[in-house]
Amino acid sequence: MLLMGIGLLGGAVGTVLVASFKPIDEQVGTNGSAAAAVLGIGLIIAAFNPSGSVAWVRAGILYGLVVLAFEIVSATQGKGFHLGPVIFGLAFTLLLVAAYPERKKLLPQGDAPEKKKEPEAKSSAPAPGPLPSSGAEEGS
Repeated sequence: MLLMGIGLLGGAVGTVLVASFKPIDEQVGTNGSAAAAVLGIGLIIAAFNPSGSVAWVRAGILYGLVVLAFEIVSATQGKGFHLGPVIFGLAFTLLLVAAYPERKKLLPQGDAPEKKKEPEAKSSAPAPGPLPSSGAEEGS
Protein backbone atom coordinates (compact mmCIF):
# COMPACT_ATOMS: atom_id res chain seq x y z
CA MET A 1 0.00 0.00 0.00
CA LEU A 2 2.83 2.36 0.86
CA LEU A 3 4.58 1.84 -2.49
CA MET A 4 1.32 2.20 -4.37
CA GLY A 5 0.60 5.45 -2.52
CA ILE A 6 4.09 6.77 -3.24
CA GLY A 7 3.72 5.89 -6.92
CA LEU A 8 0.37 7.64 -7.20
CA LEU A 9 1.59 10.68 -5.28
CA GLY A 10 4.77 10.84 -7.38
CA GLY A 11 2.72 10.73 -10.56
CA ALA A 12 0.44 13.47 -9.28
CA VAL A 13 3.36 15.67 -8.25
CA GLY A 14 4.91 15.08 -11.66
CA THR A 15 1.89 16.44 -13.45
CA VAL A 16 1.76 19.61 -11.39
CA LEU A 17 4.99 20.53 -9.69
CA VAL A 18 8.22 18.71 -10.49
CA ALA A 19 8.75 17.91 -14.16
CA SER A 20 11.46 15.38 -13.28
CA PHE A 21 8.77 13.24 -11.56
CA LYS A 22 6.73 13.06 -14.79
CA PRO A 23 8.43 9.79 -15.87
CA ILE A 24 7.01 8.14 -12.73
CA ASP A 25 3.53 8.75 -14.06
CA GLU A 26 4.45 7.53 -17.53
CA GLN A 27 6.79 4.65 -16.67
CA VAL A 28 5.32 3.24 -13.49
CA GLY A 29 1.87 3.41 -14.99
CA THR A 30 0.05 5.51 -12.44
CA ASN A 31 -3.00 7.08 -13.96
CA GLY A 32 -4.85 10.03 -12.51
CA SER A 33 -8.11 8.98 -14.18
CA ALA A 34 -7.89 5.51 -12.65
CA ALA A 35 -7.14 6.98 -9.23
CA ALA A 36 -10.14 9.29 -9.62
CA ALA A 37 -12.29 6.29 -10.59
CA VAL A 38 -11.24 4.45 -7.42
CA LEU A 39 -12.08 7.50 -5.31
CA GLY A 40 -15.43 7.80 -7.10
CA ILE A 41 -16.28 4.13 -6.53
CA GLY A 42 -15.35 4.42 -2.86
CA LEU A 43 -17.53 7.50 -2.45
CA ILE A 44 -20.47 5.83 -4.20
CA ILE A 45 -20.20 2.84 -1.85
CA ALA A 46 -19.80 5.15 1.15
CA ALA A 47 -22.96 7.02 0.16
CA PHE A 48 -25.03 3.98 1.16
CA ASN A 49 -23.48 3.81 4.65
CA PRO A 50 -21.60 7.04 5.41
CA SER A 51 -21.21 6.30 9.11
CA GLY A 52 -19.57 2.98 8.35
CA SER A 53 -17.28 4.47 5.69
CA VAL A 54 -15.80 7.48 7.45
CA ALA A 55 -12.41 6.97 5.76
CA TRP A 56 -13.97 7.38 2.31
CA VAL A 57 -15.88 10.45 3.48
CA ARG A 58 -12.62 11.91 4.78
CA ALA A 59 -11.01 11.15 1.42
CA GLY A 60 -13.82 12.98 -0.36
CA ILE A 61 -13.35 15.98 1.91
CA LEU A 62 -9.61 15.92 1.35
CA TYR A 63 -10.14 15.79 -2.41
CA GLY A 64 -11.59 19.30 -2.53
CA LEU A 65 -8.71 20.72 -0.54
CA VAL A 66 -6.09 18.92 -2.64
CA VAL A 67 -7.71 20.14 -5.89
CA LEU A 68 -7.51 23.70 -4.62
CA ALA A 69 -3.84 23.27 -3.68
CA PHE A 70 -3.02 21.63 -7.05
CA GLU A 71 -4.69 24.42 -8.99
CA ILE A 72 -2.86 27.10 -6.99
CA VAL A 73 0.49 25.37 -7.54
CA SER A 74 -0.35 24.84 -11.21
CA ALA A 75 -1.12 28.55 -11.60
CA THR A 76 2.15 29.55 -9.93
CA GLN A 77 3.99 27.24 -12.35
CA GLY A 78 2.41 29.05 -15.31
CA LYS A 79 0.15 26.14 -16.29
CA GLY A 80 -3.11 27.99 -15.70
CA PHE A 81 -5.84 27.90 -13.07
CA HIS A 82 -9.00 25.89 -13.75
CA LEU A 83 -11.93 27.17 -11.75
CA GLY A 84 -14.33 24.29 -12.55
CA PRO A 85 -12.49 21.56 -10.58
CA VAL A 86 -12.02 23.95 -7.65
CA ILE A 87 -15.73 24.80 -7.49
CA PHE A 88 -16.69 21.11 -7.83
CA GLY A 89 -14.15 19.96 -5.21
CA LEU A 90 -14.85 22.65 -2.64
CA ALA A 91 -18.63 22.48 -3.07
CA PHE A 92 -18.67 18.74 -2.39
CA THR A 93 -16.15 19.10 0.43
CA LEU A 94 -18.47 21.56 2.15
CA LEU A 95 -21.53 19.39 1.42
CA LEU A 96 -19.83 16.29 2.86
CA VAL A 97 -18.93 18.16 6.05
CA ALA A 98 -22.39 19.71 6.37
CA ALA A 99 -24.39 16.57 5.59
CA TYR A 100 -22.32 13.97 7.41
CA PRO A 101 -24.51 12.51 10.19
CA GLU A 102 -21.75 12.25 12.81
CA ARG A 103 -19.43 15.20 12.24
CA LYS A 104 -17.39 14.48 15.36
CA LYS A 105 -16.11 11.30 13.67
CA LEU A 106 -14.71 13.25 10.70
CA LEU A 107 -11.72 14.46 12.70
CA PRO A 108 -9.79 11.76 14.52
CA GLN A 109 -9.85 12.48 18.23
CA GLY A 110 -6.39 12.51 19.78
CA ASP A 111 -7.89 12.12 23.25
CA ALA A 112 -10.09 9.15 22.32
CA PRO A 113 -7.57 6.54 23.56
CA GLU A 114 -7.39 8.35 26.90
CA LYS A 115 -11.16 8.16 27.24
CA LYS A 116 -10.96 4.44 26.59
CA LYS A 117 -8.32 4.10 29.30
CA GLU A 118 -10.48 5.85 31.89
CA PRO A 119 -13.19 3.15 31.87
CA GLU A 120 -10.45 0.54 32.18
CA ALA A 121 -9.19 2.32 35.30
CA LYS A 122 -12.74 2.42 36.65
CA SER A 123 -13.21 -1.25 35.86
CA SER A 124 -10.04 -2.02 37.81
CA ALA A 125 -11.45 -0.10 40.79
CA PRO A 126 -13.79 -2.98 41.75
CA ALA A 127 -10.68 -5.12 42.23
CA PRO A 128 -10.68 -4.35 45.98
CA GLY A 129 -14.15 -5.94 46.07
CA PRO A 130 -12.77 -9.49 46.02
CA LEU A 131 -10.58 -8.74 49.03
CA PRO A 132 -13.52 -8.81 51.49
CA SER A 133 -14.68 -12.07 49.98
CA SER A 134 -11.24 -13.55 50.68
CA GLY A 135 -11.59 -12.21 54.24
CA ALA A 136 -14.93 -13.99 54.49
CA GLU A 137 -13.17 -17.22 53.59
CA GLU A 138 -10.77 -16.70 56.49
CA GLY A 139 -13.74 -16.38 58.84
CA SER A 140 -15.23 -19.67 57.63
